[in-house]
Amino acid sequence: MLFLSYAADIEVDMTVDNREIALVHRKDVAFFSELFKTLDHDMYALFRESRIPNDLHDTEKKYDYLPEKALKNLIQILGSQTTPDQFGLLVWSVCHDVYIPRLIQNLTQTTNLKSALDECCELLQQTSTGSQVKTELRRGKWWIVREKPFSDDLWFQYAEMFSVIFIHELLTVLTAGKWQATEVALQSYNAELFQAFSPLKNKQLYTARAVMAVAIPDALMLGPLSLPRHISPTRRHLPDATEDTFLSVFKVAIKPYLSMGKLSIKWAADILGLNVRTLQRRLEKEGAVYSDIIEEMVFEQIIELICHSDLSLTEIAGKMGYSDSAHFTRAFKRQMKMTPSQYRKVNKR
Repeated sequence: MLFLSYAADIEVDMTVDNREIALVHRKDVAFFSELFKTLDHDMYALFRESRIPNDLHDTEKKYDYLPEKALKNLIQILGSQTTPDQFGLLVWSVCHDVYIPRLIQNLTQTTNLKSALDECCELLQQTSTGSQVKTELRRGKWWIVREKPFSDDLWFQYAEMFSVIFIHELLTVLTAGKWQATEVALQSYNAELFQAFSPLKNKQLYTARAVMAVAIPDALMLGPLSLPRHISPTRRHLPDATEDTFLSVFKVAIKPYLSMGKLSIKWAADILGLNVRTLQRRLEKEGAVYSDIIEEMVFEQIIELICHSDLSLTEIAGKMGYSDSAHFTRAFKRQMKMTPSQYRKVNKR
């Protein structure tokens, strides 16, 4: 799913140590969710099923990233509600109209196709948190390669199709239509879904491979490339937290869900695509307890709203998931040793 990085900033899988939580960009998840409007889907039901906050499209909500699991869920739901032809067409339209132009407008290395692809790979890596995409010479052939741990889950097959279509459209644009698909290696076992994408019909598709890869002829890879240069690139970078500790990444990933009421560790683990014991163990390794971290993060947001917004205390209580003002006041006083109104009086700016 990496190509949902500029194509939803995904294809990310933080593996061990502090890389078990993958992040995707909120704006891209929001855009991807718009595809469901063509299916006349109930958006609130979709968000619940995908584990996406209902305020995804609320610009006043200050968070930039969501767990990759939310986007995996979206992809699987979209695939299950469309035919392979429909899925391929929807994905192609998004790549053609949005993701590829967004990526190409940031290119500065245009000496040849390889230099442009290498920069594309670098840009994709800067907007994702784990997967690898690169150009590589294998057995005398050039390939663009995506390395991703294989999964038997259905989302993986649809995500891999997204990546194949993304690469196909990227190479088509960068070569002005000169490149044609000849050989494609897939991690998935079933080639039928991919052959529903018309440019791949009757092409050589290798299934059950260790990586996904697309072959590129030498003459195109090393030949001249001419693209308009763009001033003022607008690259997006993941927050520093993704390069730091598991706890830092956990906080970034879970922040969008803090206003959804009591967030049990079981529900949080499901959101993040982890099991409960793994989440507990990783937090404990950094000296953190789940319930303490959530309470601390909730109160950070509450204090920000009390001090820097014009919302009433009742509105703040509702916004942060408290069932009533009395419950909110008791919880706040227990933590801060004063009531919310007293705190606002002293600290309002």
